[in-house]
Amino acid sequence: MATPSLSLLFLFCLPIVLATATPTDKNYPYPCECPQENEIRLHMYLHQFPAWPNVSNPNEVAAIASAQPIGFGTMYVHDWFLTIGPNPNEKIVARAQGFHLQAGQTATSWYTSHIIVFQDDSSFAGSTLEVLGLIRPKPTRGQWSIMGGTGAFTKAHGTIKYQDVQSTVSSITDNVRELDIHIFYTPETSAEVKFTAVI
Repeated sequence: MATPSLSLLFLFCLPIVLATATPTDKNYPYPCECPQENEIRLHMYLHQFPAWPNVSNPNEVAAIASAQPIGFGTMYVHDWFLTIGPNPNEKIVARAQGFHLQAGQTATSWYTSHIIVFQDDSSFAGSTLEVLGLIRPKPTRGQWSIMGGTGAFTKAHGTIKYQDVQSTVSSITDNVRELDIHIFYTPETSAEVKFTAVI
């Protein structure tokens, strides 16, 4: 009598294996209570140099000075602040803390990386956004990427469109950028998920 080949045994046994391994529970292997992604837009003004008398540059300090052409390699650590309106004397709602580095060898191009930290008395108190991108002198507008977030903005991603605006508060130079912040985020859930071994 001929012995069945291994391929025939495999074909006969496969349905039994699949039937045994196929879960009958709709929540297999664990229930998914996945929160929905939310979307929000914020409109704020970033102040690089506030227009305050006798204070020329309090929001940043040179960390690396470079003698290269157009300052290639120069780095500043910054603690810029954000307000709801263009006036630097308005209530501060957040701070952009990080650094900017002159990364262009033939043209001015500041690589910028900072974390926007919302102040304690704002509606997003303690929440953060991780932001990076470039600042170029011309054009005076551009975009930054939102790469992450915490607190109210868990798992954030999105963009920040910025454009330079003229400050008319005083004669002191105040680099003001109008920010259109577009955020997608997924709130954390308090549901506990229990994993069980499946054999």
